[in-house]
Order: sequence, then structure tokens, then C-alpha cells
Amino acid sequence: MTGEQDRVFEWNEVVRFRLPADWRPDVEEHEGHPVAAFHPPAPAGGTLRLVTDRVAPKDGPDGVTAVLREMALRFVRPDDQRASDRTVEPWGEEGVLAQAVMVTEEDGRTDAHYLWLVGAERAGMAAVAMFSYGLPAIMDGDESCAETLALLDKAIKSAEIL
Repeated sequence: MTGEQDRVFEWNEVVRFRLPADWRPDVEEHEGHPVAAFHPPAPAGGTLRLVTDRVAPKDGPDGVTAVLREMALRFVRPDDQRASDRTVEPWGEEGVLAQAVMVTEEDGRTDAHYLWLVGAERAGMAAVAMFSYGLPAIMDGDESCAETLALLDKAIKSAEIL
């Protein structure tokens, strides 16, 4: 559970959030872009990854709102059969929260990915943070996995878009 022993993380001047102090931060590179990665202490498995973006609004009076909604709907991948448990809902007073679960198979390994997107208007732009917690599917449903997911859900829903 998040609390006094938390550590505050900030990424790309877009998002600030808290994780337990014993989570190890790292930076990975994917397709030439830096990605924040956070590793829970053993015996918990999996990796939380984070990317952020700022996107210009669409034309019109609801331009940023339209961009946020479009990004959220794309994030939950409505046409992808690997994704399930999709939700898009308001987040805070002016933001959006999108969530989905995806199961992938690669190189004979099956992984579960829990996805969150939180976004809000900042300085006339759509600012979003996209989190992915991936772990081997065999661990999905394990008690430690359930505790970690509850912790992450709370931390991400409490994040601050800067």
C-alpha cells in the first residue's frame, strides 16, 4: 500500500506519482525512445513501464477534450481481440482514465499486461501518461500479483498530470 515509505517519481515533466520506496527505477530504450521502468522487490514479478506524451488539440472549442477522448479510445484497443476489461471514464474534474488488460504471446511466452492511461489538459495541450504492468501470464492471479495490481491501480489513479 502506498504511504509514508513511498518515493515520488516524475517522468518527462508530464506526470508525478508515488510507489513504495523499494521499487527499483530504471530507464529502458524502446524504438529509440526512453521508457521509465519500475521493478517491484522480490518475490513480486513483472515490470511497470511508463511513457508520456503531449498532443496539440484538434480544431474547435473542445479540441483538447476531443484529443484526450480519441487517445483513450485508441488506448483500450477496441478492435484487438487480445484486449479485455476495457474502460474509459472521467478522471478527476477534467481528465480521462482508460484501462484495459491484454494477453500477448511472443517467442512461446504468454504475458499479461495491465494498461492505464491518465490524461488531462495542461497549458492548452493534451498531456497523457501511459502505464503498462507486464508479467508472465502464469503469475497472473497469484496473490502477490493481486496485491501489486491493487497498489498500482491506486498509485496511478492518484497520479498528478503536470
